[in-house]
Amino acid sequence: MSTEWKRRFWSSTISGYIGVVVRLLLGLVMFRQMFQHFTPDQFGFWALLWSLFGYGILLDFGFGFTAQKNVAEKVATGDMEGLSKLLATILWTFIGIGILLLLIFLVIREPFLTKMGISAANQHEFGNAYLVFFIGLAFMFPMGLFPEVLKGLQRIDLANWIGITSYLLNCIFLLWGLWAHWDFALLMAVSVITSILPNIGAAIAAVRRLPGVSFSPRLFEWRAVRAQMSFSIVAYLITFSNLLMGKSDQLVISMTIGVAAIAIYQAGFKMAEMLNFFAGQLLTTISPAAASLRALGDHEGLRQLYLQSSRLTFLLVTPAYVLAAVYLNPLIHILTGNPTNHTTWWIGQVLLFTIYSSQITNGSSKRVLMMSGGEKIMLRISLVEGLTNLILSIILVHKFKVLGVAIGTMIPTVFTGWLWVMPVTLKRLNIGMKEYFKHRMSGTVVPLLAFGVVTAMVAALIPGSWEQGEVKNFVWLADIGWRGLLCMLPLIFLGRKTIASISR
Repeated sequence: MSTEWKRRFWSSTISGYIGVVVRLLLGLVMFRQMFQHFTPDQFGFWALLWSLFGYGILLDFGFGFTAQKNVAEKVATGDMEGLSKLLATILWTFIGIGILLLLIFLVIREPFLTKMGISAANQHEFGNAYLVFFIGLAFMFPMGLFPEVLKGLQRIDLANWIGITSYLLNCIFLLWGLWAHWDFALLMAVSVITSILPNIGAAIAAVRRLPGVSFSPRLFEWRAVRAQMSFSIVAYLITFSNLLMGKSDQLVISMTIGVAAIAIYQAGFKMAEMLNFFAGQLLTTISPAAASLRALGDHEGLRQLYLQSSRLTFLLVTPAYVLAAVYLNPLIHILTGNPTNHTTWWIGQVLLFTIYSSQITNGSSKRVLMMSGGEKIMLRISLVEGLTNLILSIILVHKFKVLGVAIGTMIPTVFTGWLWVMPVTLKRLNIGMKEYFKHRMSGTVVPLLAFGVVTAMVAALIPGSWEQGEVKNFVWLADIGWRGLLCMLPLIFLGRKTIASISR
């Protein structure tokens, strides 16, 4: 299984990007249909409940990531008995948490509805939807273990296709229900059931691929989890600190300048977020692969995993960053529907560079470190970066206003990435700085230079449709699309051997 990540790399990556496109396009359709068919109260209540679901990641206490890591390790070493005890313990712990959550939300149902300002006329309808949602959540929470198991088995592609199928079913049945004017609670049931489906599909697929593993409650053994508790706590704290860091910028802006200024920041932030999401899809296979290689004691395999994934990230994320930076003005205009002001443009540029630098230095490094015994180092880095980000943002917002918050994010991200994360990773893998940069530049310099030349020529010689003044979002987007494709063609052609080498 030490080379499984290579065989599955492109199937996992491509299926991930297909999933992103499907969710993006159907998400736009569903948002518009719900906005038109729901009353304002229904729309707001629906959004509120599903936003609560998003915070459920904090309730797994790092066990989901622990399961992914241990599946990769124990399958690689053949320790099915140990894996059974660990997974059974985590599953039944999650079942207990799910039941406890359900009981809590059943008890607070009436005060919750009252506190949310639900009118007496809507109490019955919204109360039923509330019950359906939290009953589904109690079932969904423990089943969320199984996608992590599939990731540990390095079958991320399978998890992606199951997710895409369930999302299509979700949209089909919800659209049917909206057009047929189904009851609000029934629509919630459709949404909850189709959201559970990918976890059920992942469970079936995972069990079939783990013939020697049992999830019986008789195997519940807290000692199996306790041995992994240190990793779980560290993973949880890193997740929690990253979540807080992601929300701290908006908090600083709202407390120092005002809530209205968040809109200026968010427009630039959104483009950087999209770049981060694009880059992250390239590296989904790295974490379980690193855990498997470490369990096998394959140090050379870990070195190659890190070197090859870092080089591919540099080759493909660099042009994505450059294109986003060059066409940032029309992209923000398309996103917001408003002309891009000077401050928003600079915020976008600063945050794009921040994400680019982070992906180049941290993308592979943090995943390899986390899964190869460097989780405590990762925690220290995350805490220092998050605290520095907060302090600098508070200081700089008074001098540079909203832009100061973006700069406060950029400085610690860039410095910790280049001066801490990457050097620590290279040291742990016994890779010299000269060897690292030689490998990164091999097969990437010529394709990137060709890309740069074509990009500069297209931008200088072919005026964009947005320069004509009239706002036509679809035309603008298509214009940016063909330009990006044209610029990428020489890079893909000249860098095809480097791109293909990741799976060999």
